Amino acid sequence: MLMHAEACAFLDQETRRFDAIYSTWGAVWFTDPEDLFPRVTERLASGVFAFSHREPVAGQYGAQQMGGKWLEGRETELSVWRWQYGPEQWSDTLKRHGFTAVEAKVLPNPDPTALGTLLIAATTAP
Repeated sequence: MLMHAEACAFLDQETRRFDAIYSTWGAVWFTDPEDLFPRVTERLASGVFAFSHREPVAGQYGAQQMGGKWLEGRETELSVWRWQYGPEQWSDTLKRHGFTAVEAKVLPNPDPTALGTLLIAATTAP
């Protein structure tokens, strides 16, 4: 099943439990993990929580404001917040929220001058 909704609102309204929840450059990057992770834990049956986002720029950890004219033809800039951490920081945060077997790594970009992709998977106990 694929759902398109604001992550916290969806998880608050949803009653089903899932075997896997994943976010590819999406909800985890743009939602405060202190708000999102407890909701994921509640809705996730013993299973996998996986997500990815851009490798963080060194020294730019936590909530970062992003701005720009992202939509074609847009006259004004759009600002959003993103949460970015390194593998160790994400691992610690996930463990604090009850996740186990956390695997976190950066997949390098083939272009050595460009940032890679952070890939994380964690499980919950039954």
